[in-house]
Amino acid sequence: MTWMLVRKIFNDARWLLLACVATLFAFAWIRVAIVSSMQTHQLQRIVRNLPEMVKRLSPVPIEELIYYPGLIGFTFEEPIVYLIMAVWAISRASDSVSGELNRGTMEMLLSQPLGRTRYLSIHTGITLFGVFVLASAAYAGTCFGIMSTDVEVKVATSRWQAPFGFSMPGQEVEENVKRVPMTDYVEPKVFLPAALNYASLGFFLVGVTSCLSACDRYRWRTIAIVVGFYVFQTILELTGMAVDSLRWLLRFTFFSVYEPVAFSTLASKDTSDGWRWLATESKGYIPDLGPLGYDAVLVGLGSLGIVAALVIFRRRDLPAPL
Repeated sequence: MTWMLVRKIFNDARWLLLACVATLFAFAWIRVAIVSSMQTHQLQRIVRNLPEMVKRLSPVPIEELIYYPGLIGFTFEEPIVYLIMAVWAISRASDSVSGELNRGTMEMLLSQPLGRTRYLSIHTGITLFGVFVLASAAYAGTCFGIMSTDVEVKVATSRWQAPFGFSMPGQEVEENVKRVPMTDYVEPKVFLPAALNYASLGFFLVGVTSCLSACDRYRWRTIAIVVGFYVFQTILELTGMAVDSLRWLLRFTFFSVYEPVAFSTLASKDTSDGWRWLATESKGYIPDLGPLGYDAVLVGLGSLGIVAALVIFRRRDLPAPL
């Protein structure tokens, strides 16, 4: 019965998973190709002229976004990447309880030799498997883009050389364009902490949605509540970043522990910094969290949601199908 349930749930979700994986992989690859065509010296001039309001909305100091680790790491901050993870996590987790109740099929499932705990554990496990597949697809697309693209670099060379290596006044210099592999400027492994943070975000969304799904009987209402929560958290983040006097709002949004760009830039300077539980430089009495600490917060909150969903689902009375 367990294998039949796994096959049923996976068949229900396979086309959505395939579509999300293909879109994430292609988007990450194409975005690296776009970044490789940018001239960093031109970006420096643009950054210096940006308004202060725009600089405050940057997830990292704006000066770090003119280098390739920051530019490529920003892939995980793109709205379409947010959306794909949210679509998968919310759609599949909401289907676990309220979806089956809404369709009137939960009674048929539980009439089989199948306990409620085992059913919800299998459904949630497959959803979490999809979360890590999506994060792997985003990382694989980024790696493939880095290894398959070149960067145009301008090299200054003189048209003629003075004998014995002497430089002569008035010597003419011209700039030639040279193509250099992207791997000379950034290594794919520096984006592993960003991909893990992305997977942790999906874990958190699965936990929240599963908890709400276990409480409700209508899938549309579960999705509406989670989407409203997601939008509200986004508003809190943008407000806290834009207004200095309201930066305390960032403490109440889960986006404050989703920092893939910061983790990419940290790992590009020192690989070990991308795998720390606590930050190397902390201010105040309480140490600041490192990348793994941020991931632990998201996974911990998601785990609480999943445990709450199991407890609620085991104890609640299931309504008769309409």
